[in-house]
Amino acid sequence: MPLRSRLPARFRAAPARGAATLVCLLLALLQSAGEQSAAPIGPLDPRPPAAALPAAALPAPTRIHGVDRYDQAVQASRAGFDRADIVYLASGQTFADALGAGAVAGSHGSPLLLTPRDALPPTVTAEIARLQPTIVVVVGGTASVSDDVLAQLSRSITGATFLRIDGADRYEVSRALVTDPVVGVAAAEVVLLAAGAGFADAVAAAPAAVRAHGAMLLVNGAGSGLPPPTSAALRAFAPASVTLLGGTATMSTSIESELRMLGHRVSRVAGADRYEVAVALNGAAHPAPPGGTVYLASGTAFPDALSGGPLAGSRGAAIYLVRPTCVPPAVLADLHRLAPREIVLLGGPATLSPTVQSLTPC
Repeated sequence: MPLRSRLPARFRAAPARGAATLVCLLLALLQSAGEQSAAPIGPLDPRPPAAALPAAALPAPTRIHGVDRYDQAVQASRAGFDRADIVYLASGQTFADALGAGAVAGSHGSPLLLTPRDALPPTVTAEIARLQPTIVVVVGGTASVSDDVLAQLSRSITGATFLRIDGADRYEVSRALVTDPVVGVAAAEVVLLAAGAGFADAVAAAPAAVRAHGAMLLVNGAGSGLPPPTSAALRAFAPASVTLLGGTATMSTSIESELRMLGHRVSRVAGADRYEVAVALNGAAHPAPPGGTVYLASGTAFPDALSGGPLAGSRGAAIYLVRPTCVPPAVLADLHRLAPREIVLLGGPATLSPTVQSLTPC
């Protein structure tokens, strides 16, 4: 296996046009949403109920779907990337390691592919070969992606350096990946902290972090504070703002208090449930209607949303979470606010039913 080498900074990043304006807007909206209060917030602006909005005003959704979660990630990669200097690979059996990789991959204009622990599917191998990467990053230890997979990669993919980002747990893996000098995030005006115990807030936040030229770290949201290495990572980034994702049941007030004591400007994006958290986050990250593409992913199953995050992030698009059989009213209302040209469902009918594709409200 080739040893990791120091490489020139020539990897693709999210488009920089309007970056300063975007960061300022995001910071201002997130600040006003919750800097002084840890209580959950509602939508960031008043919106009419979904029932009052004609469904015909929205484009008919299309789908990106594969035969399974691994092929789904391949299809998402093919939909968004002709080539990638870096390819990220993580377990598709659990979300722990992949959860922190979506925002990092999106910031490099790279896909996130998934694999079982012990054998790389042929379609995934073929997709990595098509992308012609310089670096393949395996996210997680051998309990998540075995050395057999790494050996299979080194035999099948020529001309690439293979790098494993490991750690004692999902939080250490997230921190090691984000702060890596080559395949991590070089700088961040905004750092988003997401609870690593669940997947919903983090998958919705990955494209927003990319759009804001920020970083996302996984933390133990129920903890009484942050571990010293996470605090050190925040000091190194020196962000203009730290944003907590989720209400106080998801991200404790102790963490918020500690961040304020350390001198960070802290805001919180929250809502009544995971669907409203994603709506509030997208309201901050997309304050003006982009008229582009938005993605809908399951709020109850993680695999399709994981691989969709870098795709959405690289396109400056938003991911909304929906129920398996219907679209929450808050999501429908925000779709009308954004007035997208295209709505794309991530996953097949077994994940998001035909009633979701017809934008049936819950």
